[in-house]
Amino acid sequence: MNNRLPFFLTVFLPFASQLPTLAQGCSDAGFCTIGALKQHASTDTKGQKITVLLPVGLGDESVLVFAPGLQYDNQLSARWAVQAKLTGNYASGNLGSVSGLGDVFLSATYTLPTQTKWATSLTLGTKLPLSSSNLKVGDRPLPMQYQSSLGTADLITGLSVGNGQWQFSVGWQQPLTGANSNTFLPSLNGKPEAPAYPPSNQFTRKADVLGRTAYTWRISPKLSLNGGLLGIYHLAEDTYIDASGKLVALTGSQGLTLNATLAGWWNLTPKTRIGFTAGTPLLVREIRPDGLTRSIVFAPEISWLF
Repeated sequence: MNNRLPFFLTVFLPFASQLPTLAQGCSDAGFCTIGALKQHASTDTKGQKITVLLPVGLGDESVLVFAPGLQYDNQLSARWAVQAKLTGNYASGNLGSVSGLGDVFLSATYTLPTQTKWATSLTLGTKLPLSSSNLKVGDRPLPMQYQSSLGTADLITGLSVGNGQWQFSVGWQQPLTGANSNTFLPSLNGKPEAPAYPPSNQFTRKADVLGRTAYTWRISPKLSLNGGLLGIYHLAEDTYIDASGKLVALTGSQGLTLNATLAGWWNLTPKTRIGFTAGTPLLVREIRPDGLTRSIVFAPEISWLF
């Protein structure tokens, strides 16, 4: 075992347990788990793979969020890979419980020819919503924390450089379709808990950029662990339409979220693999009206390779 791993675990894990329990739920927005931007396992196998994703966590106001997904990966050649993912969502909190379809993610990744151990990969993808982001309980609109999709079609681009152990990635996610169809205004909801949630009527989400640094420990031929830092910078303040019809900027929604991340993969058989991803915050934005905040986040997965 690499002697840096025990040091990482003994320093990182106790420190992480003392941090505030808030984190960017990046898997909901999508671009930190797409193509070359995702955390990589050194045991990744060429060919095709189907993965069942089972992330669960707590959002703002302790909203329970379960966001299962089904993902297909195909390494078409030494240069090209494609990926498709379908997600759903169940959310339950003090404003009610709802479920719905999430998004479809599609991406292609091209790895540049190289004569060194360092490979450079470029990813181009999109997120297509399967929900208008206007789930309700009865006739009461719900805030973004309960929605199964952000409700926008997004463009996703990224670049990753790695050598099998180190990974350095940058990415950009740009909403393309403007305001979503959410109609939540706390003052009109009627429930006493509603004012704790940010307003999101005709919510317009701004772009994000990503930076990731990660290191993989190959513990054995079957087991890999990956630890690192993931930063997401929200480029501008999000906006909504208030009850008078005025466009209002959500002050504090622009800024940086920085997470420490840990992931692991275990090859049960040559064709079956289980894994997990987890994260803890080092820095968060003042408010996150897109509903992507998560605490106690844990995302197990199981993959079948063929």
